[in-house]
Amino acid sequence: MTMAQRMLPTWLTLAAIAAATVFGAYHLTHGFRAVTSDQARQRTLAASPRALPTIPLVDSHGQRTELRQIANEHPYTVVALVYTQCTSLCLLTASSEAYLQARLRDADLQKQVGLVTISFDPARDTPEELARYARRVKADAATWTITTVADPSDLDLLLDTFGVVVLPDGAGGYTHNGALFLVDRHGRLFDALDPDAADRAFERLAALVGSP
Repeated sequence: MTMAQRMLPTWLTLAAIAAATVFGAYHLTHGFRAVTSDQARQRTLAASPRALPTIPLVDSHGQRTELRQIANEHPYTVVALVYTQCTSLCLLTASSEAYLQARLRDADLQKQVGLVTISFDPARDTPEELARYARRVKADAATWTITTVADPSDLDLLLDTFGVVVLPDGAGGYTHNGALFLVDRHGRLFDALDPDAADRAFERLAALVGSP
């Protein structure tokens, strides 16, 4: 699926959502064996972790970086995909990441676990806009990196890797899914938790870094 296909006109978006509801729910829950999408993602990633592709990024300081390079900076990294103009799911995701940042600092685990936010709206989320977002969420640059793709042609690969679907909402924003994605320093996406599951994400990560 290309980015152009994701960004359908409004009437096509509504039709696609309606048509996909039952079919998508069945597959996202593995034939209804997993009760929630959270459980379905965990089932899939536990069975087969995904290798992160090489995707160049640009951060809130205008510096070029790369997805796997960021993941390599900490034993574990929490990744979230958002856009900074979002007023719904992204706010919940940002709140969870801010909460994780505080809990990691309080537990002295900020060197063990990093946070990454990647915008899928590079046209509007320039480095300057990302810097404003970073100030708004009080991101500590040593722990939390705010980025977007350096090349918009990499959006399809980014979204497909994380299983994020983005559709225009007809009002200048997007309807999309999301999660708190857990990545290890070897560049493997191995778990995904619901955006509001910050406590469970922290507990999972604390257990991982506490393991011998």
